Amino acid sequence: MELRVQLQVSAKEVFEQLLSSIIQDINNSTGQTIAMDQLSKDFSYEKSIRNHMGYNVTVKVQINELIQPIKYSATIENPKEFNTIEYSLKDTVKGVEITYKENYKAKSTLQNWNYILISLIYSKGSKKKLHNQFAYLEQQILNGKSQ
Repeated sequence: MELRVQLQVSAKEVFEQLLSSIIQDINNSTGQTIAMDQLSKDFSYEKSIRNHMGYNVTVKVQINELIQPIKYSATIENPKEFNTIEYSLKDTVKGVEITYKENYKAKSTLQNWNYILISLIYSKGSKKKLHNQFAYLEQQILNGKSQ
């Protein structure tokens, strides 16, 4: 899946929010307090998430790329699948253009085919949910400026 959005804030502001969110996730998952400058390529941690079947699964989150304030990429891996997410940011005259990419790869062919079929059904809803999350992010940043 790929999605492009335009927000009326800067790439630096979005990236700072993204990193703050990652640091909070690390703290919630591991109890560790990490400074922003400790986040870098190859940093990884484990966390427990609820899968689509409702079971708790331990996953490994590994940062693949972190170039401030331009790009962030991470892979979320469990024993059966990999999910790679990527944020690319580019400042524009109107604010920032964000390109969000998500790539799923299962370790079995059948799971890959299942994912392709399910993605076709839920693609529109997933993109709408992401648009809403980016709009919320933009609003958080704008509200922070006014305080």
